[in-house]
Amino acid sequence: MSAQQKSNILSDEEELLNGLGSQLLSHPSSNNMARLNKRWTHTVPNHNGGHHRRARTIATPTSSFTDLSRHQQHLIDGVHDPVIMNDDTLSPGQLYSTDSGKLFHAGRILVVLVGLPATSKTLLSVAITRYTRWLGVRTESFHISKYKADVDKGSDLSLDIQSAAPVTEEGKQFKKTMIKSIVRDMIMFFIENRGQLAIYDALNILASDREELNRVFSKLGVKVLFIESIMNDAELVHRNIEMAIQSNDYVECSKEEAIERYMKRLTINEPLYETMTKEEKGVSFIKYINFGEKLVVMNNQYGYLINKIVFFLMNLRDKKGCVYFARCGTSDKDKYIDDEYLNEEGLEYSKLLTETMLRRLEDKKKRAEQGDKDENISPLIVWTSPRKRTYDSGRFFLERGIPVTKRNLLKQLNPGAIADLSKDEIKEKYPAEYKESLRDPYHYRFPRAESYHDLAVRMEPLLLELEHTSNNVLIIAHESTIRVLFGYLMACTCIEVPNLKFTRDHIIEISFSPFCNKVRRISIPDGAINYVV
Repeated sequence: MSAQQKSNILSDEEELLNGLGSQLLSHPSSNNMARLNKRWTHTVPNHNGGHHRRARTIATPTSSFTDLSRHQQHLIDGVHDPVIMNDDTLSPGQLYSTDSGKLFHAGRILVVLVGLPATSKTLLSVAITRYTRWLGVRTESFHISKYKADVDKGSDLSLDIQSAAPVTEEGKQFKKTMIKSIVRDMIMFFIENRGQLAIYDALNILASDREELNRVFSKLGVKVLFIESIMNDAELVHRNIEMAIQSNDYVECSKEEAIERYMKRLTINEPLYETMTKEEKGVSFIKYINFGEKLVVMNNQYGYLINKIVFFLMNLRDKKGCVYFARCGTSDKDKYIDDEYLNEEGLEYSKLLTETMLRRLEDKKKRAEQGDKDENISPLIVWTSPRKRTYDSGRFFLERGIPVTKRNLLKQLNPGAIADLSKDEIKEKYPAEYKESLRDPYHYRFPRAESYHDLAVRMEPLLLELEHTSNNVLIIAHESTIRVLFGYLMACTCIEVPNLKFTRDHIIEISFSPFCNKVRRISIPDGAINYVV
């Protein structure tokens, strides 16, 4: 890069003064977000040998949900995909980009989770990673369990290193080496991968350990925020233990052995626990009590991004239910402009949808009553868009006494000037715009229309509401809306979202765990689960 080119690159601070990366427009050639390249750098993915965010990137606009699922057989949820330095693929909810890769003028931040076992630290790290990556922040979670994976689970060392303060020399040395490796990897993430937000998921219950982390990273110019997760609700602790023993750490154990080992880990660490107080000078921390029942924020001086995370934590709840997606029924013309009622076929579909959904919940309830801890009996609520045929698709739930609510945020993507046109008609009437839309189907906006990006930004409040609810939620909506919501819950990229396909012969079920989200397809009308991710 020449000296002249370098001089033309704005710093983050200069971008702030210029409206978060905006530029004066001369004669734009298209309507691709109506911005020049400063707001969106490298919008188009490199399909010619460049890095991709994950192995399941979809390369063709004809890919279906089934195609995506084949990519997901070994990587269920994209939230654990590594951040790749040379990958400039934008995130679905990303508002703008910078040359430094840093957003919200927040610099580099390390979030350190603190707490005893069974306090949802892993769940918090995964949830924050999902949300901030959706916003475009280059985020990576560092789970200490991955660094213990090679230790024989039945050995004395295995038990000793479960303690925040190992008693054997071998255990002390292992802890020292392990923390050194984790710190090294987090520093490499910040420096070599242009990372902005690292999340350290470990006990960190000793004040001396926290002090050392704060010293090392503050010296490197990385802001450090501690989030202490406290659980004094016995029911929450019990549920966390039930979920924790499903992790890979206990895959070779029976349920009884897994609980015994986990309780040993909890018992040896309880006497060592040093809760965070004001006495830890110069430290910023959040106390997150009983999974969002109460939050206490101390010394937060880190600005907008941390405030976004705090607001997210205020909305986050322990999700016991599942999220379900279904298409609305058909009408006579099936047109965007005509807000029609359902036709006979649409009414029949709505009946089958209701019966299939309620049969699925009844099956889950029976399994829960028989002792299956993986199932739940949370009540069902139904959300629909305000359009007639969508709301009417939920009418039979309403007749069964199940609440059905119109949600304006579930309005489908506004197609603008191309509403109700066929692909051939769009090619003929808007040839230049059609070509541009193929180049970037997620961000491109046809005349007087919304892009998928517009839709994702518009729906952010609904994403937070989904994080807040513990009920089973069935969302009946247009395919464009389902694509965005599914994309958030499964950490899809903006390349994948426009290509997701959802048909009327299946209900999509997304279930939650601390480690990842899982997808099932429930066949209408027989209720068969014909594909499980």
